Amino acid sequence: MPEPFLASEVKTLLRQLASGVAYLHDKWILHRDLKTSNLLLNNRGQLKIADFGMARYVGDPPPKLTQLVVTLWYRAPELLLGASRYTGAIDMWSVGCIFGELLTREPLLQGRNEVDELTKIFELCGVPTEESWPSFRRLPNARGLRLPSGGKATGSAIRAKFPLLTAAGVSLLNSLLALDPDKRPTAKEMLEHEYFKQDPKPKQEAMFPTFPSKAGQERRRRRETPNAPARGQQAADLGTVDFSGIFSGREREEKGGGFSLRMV
Repeated sequence: MPEPFLASEVKTLLRQLASGVAYLHDKWILHRDLKTSNLLLNNRGQLKIADFGMARYVGDPPPKLTQLVVTLWYRAPELLLGASRYTGAIDMWSVGCIFGELLTREPLLQGRNEVDELTKIFELCGVPTEESWPSFRRLPNARGLRLPSGGKATGSAIRAKFPLLTAAGVSLLNSLLALDPDKRPTAKEMLEHEYFKQDPKPKQEAMFPTFPSKAGQERRRRRETPNAPARGQQAADLGTVDFSGIFSGREREEKGGGFSLRMV
């Protein structure tokens, strides 16, 4: 797209996406591969969720499932850390990644592999602690993680990355990208968020800009994007990973950023 979506258009797309996810979750279906390339948008402003190849019926309590689901750039941290029991919160993490992508026009967390993906997540969302994500150390791949000690520099950088987003928008994005899956909103809760009630209001679908149909003549994407996990593929065992130095430059940036203006 030569121009980004307007704020009102982002809200309309997100609201439709959340409505679709809420419907799925009401039917006890996890999509498990939400990403922008699995969303269809027609030239009347209507968004539809596609590709249910990784979808799964679940129950309560959730059954043991493979953690090797969701395309890497949209994969929730609990999956990367080896969780075998998870809920619709994994889809809501993907919705948060899509939210960020609608704003920036490029994928938010472009990791090269599982370890690099976790690095990107921790750099943006902060590192997990027993306070922010109780019992995360019990996950199989979390036991060998070496994390930096707590402090301001190890917290979320979402506000800094999206300076033009309203406080309500930052609040919603922060909650969707909460490391602790229990702290993410459900799709129904997302639809009630203040972000959708503030001006500019979500644009009516009929007022969306129209695009000529590109069916059958789409150009090949310029960016190489990862594929969804293949059936039968083995999940990665992260082993011992040292993340203790990932914020080494952030404090210097926070202290040294900007400039002072002196009137003479």
